[in-house]
Amino acid sequence: MHILIIDDQDCYREFLTGLLQSSDLNVSITEAATIKVARTKIKAPKQPYDFVLLDHILPDGEGLDLLKEARSHYPELPIAMLSATEDPQLAWQCLELGASGFVPKSTMLAVLLSAIQLMLAGGRYIPPHILPYMPMPKHTSTNNKHEQLTPRQSEVLELLYSGLSNKAIAHRLKISEATVKAHITAIFKLMGVSSRTKLIAQHNTTNQQYNN
Repeated sequence: MHILIIDDQDCYREFLTGLLQSSDLNVSITEAATIKVARTKIKAPKQPYDFVLLDHILPDGEGLDLLKEARSHYPELPIAMLSATEDPQLAWQCLELGASGFVPKSTMLAVLLSAIQLMLAGGRYIPPHILPYMPMPKHTSTNNKHEQLTPRQSEVLELLYSGLSNKAIAHRLKISEATVKAHITAIFKLMGVSSRTKLIAQHNTTNQQYNN
């Protein structure tokens, strides 16, 4: 697995590299400290990237600009935005531009690694304590909300509708229960509910309206 780390702080790049290389992910790491260097590495990699960790603030510009560029060239490439702040508005902006997640640099080691594994599995990561403060589009239909889910989140949602437990969903999809919980948190936020009961009730109401 090939991961690109884009951050101007040498010590933080080294920290991320050490964390990833000591994990079970079996990774090779490429580093960049500026947008200029990163742009070259993204457009002409020696081997394709499987994941990108991108700092929000870089010496020659903002990571959001590079995120837009990378998304236009590689729409399926998972990109996580790193940030020294925990700004809900910035987190939402990153997701709107196609980021797979928003990761504050204050994130604990175990959580950081789990977040990376979640995003590699096709999920989106936002710190749970930020989610309640993130803006959400108003008057969004259930169908449109479904379209905003990642493929993995859609799979989890269908299994939730089927009444499966977190453990059963994890077994069915061959992922950890922690990853399932992270997906469910994101699904609840997007669907505007706070529990399985409300999610299923919303689903049943929508189906009744459609059938009528």
